[in-house]
Amino acid sequence: MIRLFHTADLHLGLKFTRGGYAPALRERLVARRLESLRGMIELAHERSCQVFVIAGDLFDTPLVAKGLVREAASILARFEGIVAVLPGNHDYVQEEDPLWPTFVDALGERHHLLQRETPCDLREQGIPLVLFPGVCGSRHSRTNAVGWVPGALASLDLPDEVRRVGIAHGSLEGLSPDFGGDYFPMTKGELESTGLDLWLLGHTHVRFPDRDRFEGERVLFPATPEPDGFDCRHAGHAWIIELDSDGAVRGESVRTGAHRFRTVVKTITSEADLEAVKAEFGTFSANEDLAKLILSGRLPGDLFEGRGEWLGAMEKSVLYLESDLSGLHREIRASDIGREFTIGSFPHRLLGGLAESGDDADALQLAWDLVKEARS
Repeated sequence: MIRLFHTADLHLGLKFTRGGYAPALRERLVARRLESLRGMIELAHERSCQVFVIAGDLFDTPLVAKGLVREAASILARFEGIVAVLPGNHDYVQEEDPLWPTFVDALGERHHLLQRETPCDLREQGIPLVLFPGVCGSRHSRTNAVGWVPGALASLDLPDEVRRVGIAHGSLEGLSPDFGGDYFPMTKGELESTGLDLWLLGHTHVRFPDRDRFEGERVLFPATPEPDGFDCRHAGHAWIIELDSDGAVRGESVRTGAHRFRTVVKTITSEADLEAVKAEFGTFSANEDLAKLILSGRLPGDLFEGRGEWLGAMEKSVLYLESDLSGLHREIRASDIGREFTIGSFPHRLLGGLAESGDDADALQLAWDLVKEARS
């Protein structure tokens, strides 16, 4: 039995400049991705994995700092088994390559950068396994990089006891959002018809299949190991896979991330609704969770006017809070109108009539805002 650790899409060098984060938080998010790599190597050791596979996009760009490249390679070089790294569409191989020569120099001879369309035979290193890489040579491609595999497999005439695993990076039909077919598009049927035991993929940042354990699946995405934004709703995962001598396969999804990006979208109209949002924030971690809060609805005056206070309390319960209250308004009641405007005045009659009809809260809100603005 061969035990493999499968990860992808770590995107070392990602700068987190789009989120409006404070410099200290941005540095923390950047550093955490390298910590995640260290943690996965430790976990692979703990679980006695023999092969550590990175299925593309270890780096966010080919132009990351060379110091980071060397540090990542040195972390991987500590793995006691065999490391196999595939360039993805973010860190693709080039003729005058600014990235991978530095990486290979620091990685060491025992491990493999899968940078050519040729089988990588691990039998001489004591593992009855041949890897078939689908290498990315550009950021975009309408053609995937695995078309060569069936012919290469047939020409090898491998013994039955030798296992065959494909590693590729790109979109998968029915799973990945690649509407233009620009990211090395693959289909599950195409991959399963190659004759390989298993395909370890990268590019899509969610796991597939989306469950904690599997048996018999032949096409896998691990998910990004460390969440990287509010479009990432999981905790960060990798696969630990067992491949038997007869080709039977099973796997376990392990959590690898530290931070969570939480998105809370609610319509609130009462104190009970607001308390429910507060309770949800109470389950978050002030050290690990980043939250985006989007609220809409109409709140009674005291709750609406106190939004700065309760929003501040929520902010203290997370590492970072991004809030959008543009859809949240004060509920305008007859008592509010009577308190603000003289009985019988035009504003009182106008607003009172709109409030009494109760047909159009938006019209009442607009009229309230216009009258208040005219008075200021």
